[in-house]
Amino acid sequence: MNLKSLVISVCMLAIGAPASQLPGPGTETIHSIAHVKPGKEAEYAKLSGEAWALYTRMGFVLDRPHVVLRGVDDKGRSYFVEIFTWKSPDIPDHAPAAVKAIWNKLEAVCEPRDGRPGIDFSEVTAVQID
Repeated sequence: MNLKSLVISVCMLAIGAPASQLPGPGTETIHSIAHVKPGKEAEYAKLSGEAWALYTRMGFVLDRPHVVLRGVDDKGRSYFVEIFTWKSPDIPDHAPAAVKAIWNKLEAVCEPRDGRPGIDFSEVTAVQID
């Protein structure tokens, strides 16, 4: 599945979400693409799970939406897409040492690709489509 198809699939999952389940004001929903080094996919998946457990244990994220997907690009390289919502945009900007440590481990198993960083983050907004 190429990246375009993957993004369309994620969007289709979100379309049916009632407005009451969409993140509200004061939160920050992110979309990330992790360009995982060949052979490091299992390690990345494990670290990603550890990161999510840390975020939830610290009360930093909303339970939903949280989507993690794995794909392979047209050159046969693995990547992971993750979408989730921080309870506040200040959390990632002022992350504690434990969060920064897991981010460093995640970055270590990723590589820059096609002019993009190893883990490419962008802020997105969940929308209700009628």
